[in-house]
Amino acid sequence: MDNFIELTNLKKNYGKNTVVDIDNMKIPEESIYGLIGPNGAGKSTTMKMICGLTVKDEGIIRIAGEEFNDNNRLNMLKNIGSLIEGPAYYNNLTAYDNLDIVRELKGLKKTDIDDVIDIVGLKNNIKKRVKNYSLGMKQRLAIAMALMGFPKLIILDEPTNGLDPHAMEDIRNLIRNLPKKYGCTVMVSSHILDEIEKVADKIGIIGNGKMLYQGTISDFKSNYRGEIKFKTSDNNRATKILDNINFECDDEFIKIKYVENNVVGNIIELLVKNNIKIYRVFEEIKSLENLFIEFTERNTL
Repeated sequence: MDNFIELTNLKKNYGKNTVVDIDNMKIPEESIYGLIGPNGAGKSTTMKMICGLTVKDEGIIRIAGEEFNDNNRLNMLKNIGSLIEGPAYYNNLTAYDNLDIVRELKGLKKTDIDDVIDIVGLKNNIKKRVKNYSLGMKQRLAIAMALMGFPKLIILDEPTNGLDPHAMEDIRNLIRNLPKKYGCTVMVSSHILDEIEKVADKIGIIGNGKMLYQGTISDFKSNYRGEIKFKTSDNNRATKILDNINFECDDEFIKIKYVENNVVGNIIELLVKNNIKIYRVFEEIKSLENLFIEFTERNTL
């Protein structure tokens, strides 16, 4: 099986507003797939539909090659663990008691609790009441609850939201190891591309409920790079010579969209032949976050 999850023509409407309209999404088996988009883009709603927490209006959801429907819903959900829009637990109970409730609901063995406690690193605090946990410990508990029974699909909605840098790195390390150690597929969402880059094998960018990009982060960077800037002895005359190239010009630089080195070389050669001196040529490297912001703004107008 190449893809563990496939969404086709998936739609969700609230009144007259279409909040999700995904023509196609494919998540490879035993991978970490990062779903990223601005707040309100449709990430959580998409995850809820995959988990059966929200009813779709149209489209097909396939998990492990099987279409998710009312007839197989309960069997399918046994193989899904999720953390969506904040952890759900009883603050006045201990972490162990919370996990024991999940164990009973799923019909699991007591030993399954010990297994997930070790994975998320809560062994020394398992008898504490959850109300006395730090935010990072609560997130670990929520992930432990999602891992109960070691389902084949783990869905985590912004699992590092609100954590301090040390706790964020702990959660990232935990997520990175899940497919390799336990043979599961992980879908994780965030509105921060830099955060997803640290864990995901493949990403999907969503905006206004639509898929705008699917692929690797390296391909995204290659396709949406920064600008090449030229500073010359006579920018005005240089722009006339380069009239067949799309560019922008300010008082200091001529700016063109990223091109390969041979094209830059041809531009330099052309300008020098016309007695224009080249003072500086450089690529303006944009941060991944800036590329993401520009991309989503350009594609969701």
